[in-house]
Amino acid sequence: MPKDDFCWDIAWAAQAACILEANAPKVGNVNRLNDFSDCSLEDFHMSAVAIAEPLGRVKALGVGQTIRAAIQATRQAVPTNTNLGMVLLLVPLAKAWSLMEQSCEEKNGVWEKKEPQREGWAREIANVLTGLTAEDTRCVYEAIRIASPSGMGHSKSHDIYQENSPDITLLEAMRLAASWDMVALEYVNQFHTVLEVGLPALERALNAGLSLPHATAHTHLFLLSQFPDTLIARKVGLSLSETVQARAQMIWEEGGWRTDAGRAQAAAFDAWLREDGHHLNPGSTADLIAAILFVLFLENGLGLWEKTRQGKVNLQTNK
Repeated sequence: MPKDDFCWDIAWAAQAACILEANAPKVGNVNRLNDFSDCSLEDFHMSAVAIAEPLGRVKALGVGQTIRAAIQATRQAVPTNTNLGMVLLLVPLAKAWSLMEQSCEEKNGVWEKKEPQREGWAREIANVLTGLTAEDTRCVYEAIRIASPSGMGHSKSHDIYQENSPDITLLEAMRLAASWDMVALEYVNQFHTVLEVGLPALERALNAGLSLPHATAHTHLFLLSQFPDTLIARKVGLSLSETVQARAQMIWEEGGWRTDAGRAQAAAFDAWLREDGHHLNPGSTADLIAAILFVLFLENGLGLWEKTRQGKVNLQTNK
């Protein structure tokens, strides 16, 4: 068990998750084949590099300060918002993982978990979320203003652009936004979509033989078929977001990335999403994918990438 406060496994997993999320051929997003006019794949890669150091110090910094430090580091590296949603999701998960590491016990020189891993996640995430404070809120509000995300909108109470020091905990602040923001909803539902819906879906895709990039795109399509993307809804309205969801459902029913017909329809869907700039960018769903990949790498280690390249993946999914 490392004695210093820097969590190398968290730093490496965060970088891997954000890089591979950006590279994967997810519909409507920046990827290795497509940039946006104001944001490139390299911007996402540089952002992934930037957040490693703050994420690795989450045990000492806590949630709010880590989020602020990660966004400050990102803004020093790139000129646009690339990862606010990702960071908001990754940091509580990272803090929970650091607490899980503290709950290890040594047996014959080997550190082992005291309880099954997924149960440990649920317990420590609950501890992290209920322990959030108004100071965490202040730090996160500052981080959001630094990132200056598009499609953020304004709130009648505790608006981030109007209030510097809201006297509510970060979990309370997320409850206010949960009805219109997928990231905030994960705080409220204790990361249910990430851990109980998305992660098992990604594990099933990998066990079925898809490469990690294609399994990632497949899982993104699955989540998009299940939930209206809230970034799209905030930018262009819920009706169009539901239209995007309905098209994703049809492609999923054709097999998604597992079938020739599904891949062909996904390519047409991708082209349609890109027709008018990136107003139909399903970016909130992509943020969830980064969090899912983060958990996957924390649980399996960076060696997972080599295993997926060799087709030797056999993950034990709980769904």
